Amino acid sequence: MSNRRKQSTTAGIFLCITISTLSLLSGDVSALGVNWGTMATHQLPPKTVVQMLKDNNVKKVKLFDADTNTMVALAGSGIEVMVAIPNDQLKAMGSYNRAKDWVRRNITRFNDDVKIKYVAVGNEPFLTAYNGSFINLTYPALFNIQKALNEAGVGDFIKATVPLNADVYNSPLENPVPSAGSFRQDIFEEMKLIVNFLAHNKAPFTVNIYPFLSLYLSSDFPFDYAFFNGQNTVSDNGVIYTNVFDANFDTLLASLRALGHGDMMVIVGEVGWPTDGDKNANIPNAERFYTGLLPKLAANRGTPMRPGYIEVYLFGFIDEDAKSIAPGNFERHWGIFKYDGQPKFPADLSGAGQKKILTGAQNVQYLQNQWCMLNPDGLTFSNNTNQLGDNVNYACTFSDCTALGYGSSCGNLDEVGNASYAFNMYFQVQNQKAEACDFEGLAIITTQNISREQCNFPIQIGDPTSGHSDHNHRFIGLALVSMLLLFMAL
Repeated sequence: MSNRRKQSTTAGIFLCITISTLSLLSGDVSALGVNWGTMATHQLPPKTVVQMLKDNNVKKVKLFDADTNTMVALAGSGIEVMVAIPNDQLKAMGSYNRAKDWVRRNITRFNDDVKIKYVAVGNEPFLTAYNGSFINLTYPALFNIQKALNEAGVGDFIKATVPLNADVYNSPLENPVPSAGSFRQDIFEEMKLIVNFLAHNKAPFTVNIYPFLSLYLSSDFPFDYAFFNGQNTVSDNGVIYTNVFDANFDTLLASLRALGHGDMMVIVGEVGWPTDGDKNANIPNAERFYTGLLPKLAANRGTPMRPGYIEVYLFGFIDEDAKSIAPGNFERHWGIFKYDGQPKFPADLSGAGQKKILTGAQNVQYLQNQWCMLNPDGLTFSNNTNQLGDNVNYACTFSDCTALGYGSSCGNLDEVGNASYAFNMYFQVQNQKAEACDFEGLAIITTQNISREQCNFPIQIGDPTSGHSDHNHRFIGLALVSMLLLFMAL
């Protein structure tokens, strides 16, 4: 996902696993899919992730690029794939020759071995946070990619779509109900072009819906309305909405209907709940959210405007510790699996309502059992407070300290605990190199697990004998990309 944006009460939300659910009418077990993001300092091998997908009966996966290693790992798996063109390539896709070349390199050469179903053109390119940077680039890219797919002879079964955030539509303040939904006025003509083009090519509209964001962005948002078993309701001319997911989805349907395409196929490209980085981002709330969402999808209950099956991609599959945190610290904690491929909480992806332990990554290697901590003998707080603060800030700039935020899993640590957590996260990102646990003499390496109650001090995955800094270079590179995206949004 990209930098997040303000979403209206009935039109904001997010997450990424694809779930095609159990059809109770036909008895047909449909596919299960997920969003597989790779913005991580230490990634599991692609083959390991593909095996996780298979072990958990995930039949569909949504990517954020078309990485060759990922595609090779998916070859022969039978898993349906949505590949993607990142936003920074949209301008290039405005050239038809470049679009043809992209299709040749990323679609047709894999088409015999990888079950490619969709091409995502951009990712939420119309976010208000982007200040219009991609508005004039998206439709030409979409047009050229679909044309290139058609010319390559695969356009009948591989469709181009644009994953859009729910902030592209809303309901007026004077009538904030789903049936009054319409596309934003500042992008109305672009949305009309895109919707008509999708309809002409029998391609789906893809939307990312995030109930968590509705809660996060408004202190007045009714808490239970973000879930599926609360008591809050909204009446729309007698139609009762019991949760914001349904209201948001139907606001989109009303917006499409206003353009004459109320029957268009809609895919929910992302929906989910983070487990850390905010007072409402925790495992109990994530469990509650999925315990309501998954059975709803399995039962094909749909929404008031569109009862029946909805194709949904959960966001996300695995945590990504190098994502931009401009939208919030929770951005790095969307996975139903932790960074090491181990499940966070029980979840029944079939929607049958049973609490099942998901199958985690197998044969994962970890770095050595050692941590970096604040040296109790190396600091006199009265004299070195600034030195400590500077070193903690440095550590957190190049590692993930989002668990230290207010309301987060490590938010109750004291000053010593905060410093040790920051130092250890940097030490782990650096593959436990001895020089990465110095911090001007303030830190020492320990073989004693310094985790505290609910606050885990992790050990990173990787070869326990490794000591090179490739992963650090990757983190710095991702951090620079995140800073650039934030700058573009200002």
